[in-house]
Amino acid sequence: MLLAVSTQTSIGLFVLFLSLVIAVVFGLVNLRQGRAEVGSEIELAPNRKPYLPDAELEGRKLDRTLSIGLLGLFILGIGLPLYWLQEPSRQEGAEERIREEFIQRGEHMFAPTAEGGYNCAFCHGPDGGGGSTPYTITDAEGRFVKEVQWKGPALNTIFLRYSREEIRYVLEYGRLATPMPAWGTKGGGPLTEQQLQNLIDYIGTFQITKEESQQQVAEELPKAMDERDATCVSARTDAAKAGMTEEELASFDASTVDTDSCPLAWDSEGEALFNLGYNDGFAGGAYSCGRCHTPGWSYGEKGEDGSGAMGPNLGGVLTQFPGDVLGVTQMTDFVCTGSTNGARYGQYGQGSGRMPGFCVVPAVEAADGEVGVVAHDVGTAEDGGMYTQEQVQQIVEYVRSLAR
Repeated sequence: MLLAVSTQTSIGLFVLFLSLVIAVVFGLVNLRQGRAEVGSEIELAPNRKPYLPDAELEGRKLDRTLSIGLLGLFILGIGLPLYWLQEPSRQEGAEERIREEFIQRGEHMFAPTAEGGYNCAFCHGPDGGGGSTPYTITDAEGRFVKEVQWKGPALNTIFLRYSREEIRYVLEYGRLATPMPAWGTKGGGPLTEQQLQNLIDYIGTFQITKEESQQQVAEELPKAMDERDATCVSARTDAAKAGMTEEELASFDASTVDTDSCPLAWDSEGEALFNLGYNDGFAGGAYSCGRCHTPGWSYGEKGEDGSGAMGPNLGGVLTQFPGDVLGVTQMTDFVCTGSTNGARYGQYGQGSGRMPGFCVVPAVEAADGEVGVVAHDVGTAEDGGMYTQEQVQQIVEYVRSLAR
């Protein structure tokens, strides 16, 4: 591509140079001929002096003039098509340069405050793999309740579950009652639409593939199934610390506490997947349904699974998706693809667009005003997304068990 662009530029410069040479030569010849007329206008003025005879005008001079004109036409006829022959490559090169520039701008915005950025890396991790941030919880009247450590979800899988338009919406308006503020000017934030595109373009550079995501889940799930009940582990740990001096506490290793007799944290793989990352912070909870549907989940004080938080209470899923066979199938399809704003789902549901799809990768399409976006088609449930279709069905069966 760069070679094509370089060749096209060289042709254009050669044509420009040749045109300038012809113009300069023409000008110099006319100036030289015009100097002899100064002070002798009556004898040498073109309209007064005898001109060449017809025999000479219609001979070599005419041939020479026609040859020069033909050469000019040849240069234009060959040079311009050659110049524009590589126009598609030039446009592709321009789009690539635009993408690179947008990504660099987005990287600068994603960086920590100390590096001049907007500190996305502080909450979501420098590589977008998830992190945590302090957050002050207040009541309905804005009064202090407590300070917590809030899990910042990983962003390296966000394109596996959200479209560009949905990602832009979250950035534009933020997430209510979470540490995620509104960043777009429409939501009262500091970033223009162009800056939001730059940030989205940069986030797109560190995405993992659906195969990598599913592999991570396959490796994390057995660990989750071996986890012990957090309340029991905490009690055993506090008991082991009791009576220790400050020096002993400074060197205390919680992994040495015997917790083998504590009950398992999760009774099924569906429950573990629903809460993936709750105890060990895996991916900042990005894979977890509980992060949105369970109060207190994001700061380690979760209530009853599926009782509702930013996402709705899941107690009515059997009414929304009735039937032991059809209901499971329809609900699995819904969780795989997510909701579409204004579109119906289940018996009575109407989508808001905020529910992501967990086993169908959304299509990538440029939003209004966006440039340099590389589009691709929507994925399939058979290929999976963040989760496989089978894993989503396990989650669905667990959620339905909560409503029985």
